[in-house]
Amino acid sequence: VAETNPTAATTLTHWKEVIPQATKVMVIGVAQFAVKEYAQKPGGVPVSAWVYPKDSTKGFYDYGLTPNILQFFADNIGPFPYKKLANVQSTTIFGGMENASAIFYAESSVTGTRSEEDLLAHEIAHQWFGDAVSEKSFAHLWLSEGFASFFTHFYIEKKYGKEKAAERWQKAREEVVQFASSSSRPVVDSTKDLMSLLSPNSYSKGAWVLHMLRNEVGEKDFLTIVQTYYRQFREGNAETGDFKAIAEKISGKDLSLFFEQWLYRPGIPVLQMRTKVQADTFYLYIDQKGKPFQFTLEVDFVLQDGEWIRKQFAVKEASHVFTVPVKGSSVNFSLDPDTKLLYEMK
Repeated sequence: VAETNPTAATTLTHWKEVIPQATKVMVIGVAQFAVKEYAQKPGGVPVSAWVYPKDSTKGFYDYGLTPNILQFFADNIGPFPYKKLANVQSTTIFGGMENASAIFYAESSVTGTRSEEDLLAHEIAHQWFGDAVSEKSFAHLWLSEGFASFFTHFYIEKKYGKEKAAERWQKAREEVVQFASSSSRPVVDSTKDLMSLLSPNSYSKGAWVLHMLRNEVGEKDFLTIVQTYYRQFREGNAETGDFKAIAEKISGKDLSLFFEQWLYRPGIPVLQMRTKVQADTFYLYIDQKGKPFQFTLEVDFVLQDGEWIRKQFAVKEASHVFTVPVKGSSVNFSLDPDTKLLYEMK
């Protein structure tokens, strides 16, 4: 709002931010920059790239993905929360840092090949979740990192298809499985070791919880839940219970068990499976190690005559036997064919 020159060699600039911000996403970047403002202004929001002059051609091209990503999230979540969005090449210690309206990306993000599209999507999604809506305490960090991770996969799915998204969900599931094998911490975690929260629990498992919630309530209600949550807590703070209350109100479902087992309880379902075919009946034995989780398990069957069927089995106990009538002794089947369930198969 003002600029003065205290000395011939210095300039003092005074900025004023009219939109409330969490202190964790306040930033200023100082360097010799090459600057480009893109012609596309989603919702009237100016979008720009700030890169090192030597990288300007590559950087302007790479960050040129930003307007379309911003538009996608605005269409699916709600209006962009800030007056502009700058994408800044920087020396951040992270791959990206979601500073409000001025995202810092690592120097290596500029390649000239647009190879970091998912990184851009993740940090831009944070403008809604993590920035405009911030968690009340770091115990609820998944409301930032899980949301940004989910919406990165969601963006990739809508742009490149479900098969590409399934690959990402499978990779994220592997990350959670590996982490859960050596950690006894839940997603909502009141640890005082704050850096330990930057883990697959907050990112990949948090994203998986949203992915499973989407399948639990349906995509239409899920997006309404997210949009309502954003609208209600924009420019403020929320915790997991706030999101749960909105999800229950809109879906009309009691989600207490869902939130308790996936967010407040450590670990994931660890399954053991056996099968047999006998007397024109397919037997599927499912056992869980430890305290059982409750979930729906989808299984696709291709029968001997080529018939294809999908079954949904309600898993509630430590051990189950599910049966499917078949013809013949040969059955091909696929567990969780659409990658909807977070679990480990032993």
